[in-house]
Amino acid sequence: MEYVRFKLGEKKYVTIRVQSCDRRTFEVTQAKYALKKGMETEESGTCEIYQDREDSVQISALIQPQAKNAQYTLEFTYEIPPEILKHVIQVCVS
Repeated sequence: MEYVRFKLGEKKYVTIRVQSCDRRTFEVTQAKYALKKGMETEESGTCEIYQDREDSVQISALIQPQAKNAQYTLEFTYEIPPEILKHVIQVCVS
């Protein structure tokens, strides 16, 4: 599993890249995120979507975890019609 590190008080973008495996053009129509500590959602919202190439899209969430020495799960949910896909990243806060 992928992970990113934060220091308490930081507010940063976490970005994933979605790329076509067969080099076809596609569009992410919407994307959202949820920052979870255990089963509790601490923060959620809409992601920024940037089509950087015909076969590649960047999806970004601006997050600010609130607990020191904690581990979070950042879950991206995005749509490439007719599919709905998810990507999870571990967030470690010191």
